[in-house]
Amino acid sequence: MKKIFLTAVAVLGFAAAGMAEDKDANTAKIKVNTARLSTYLNLSASQYDTVDEINAYFESQMEDANRIADDSKKAAKVRKAVMGNCKLMKENLTKEQYAKYLEVINVTLNNKGLNGYMK
Repeated sequence: MKKIFLTAVAVLGFAAAGMAEDKDANTAKIKVNTARLSTYLNLSASQYDTVDEINAYFESQMEDANRIADDSKKAAKVRKAVMGNCKLMKENLTKEQYAKYLEVINVTLNNKGLNGYMK
């Protein structure tokens, strides 16, 4: 009985450690699938190329932000990256496309646990 209890504790410990690593892994990488985004937003060919460039720039900014250990500096960098991305998207999307894009970015930030950085 003691062995079963110790095994269960060990398994739960590894599971908790795995979940903590997954959260860090989620915040460390933001990969935007431009093809899926294009389908969802009904982008034209010229919009696709521009949005692809904006996404590549956003990904690099988020990678830079995730290299920062200090939470207050990281929050400022994440906020700057997201707000800059939204500004560029607003300039290149129609009103309807941009409204849909804001929904996508909000869900993504929430799923990655980055909403706390946006305050």
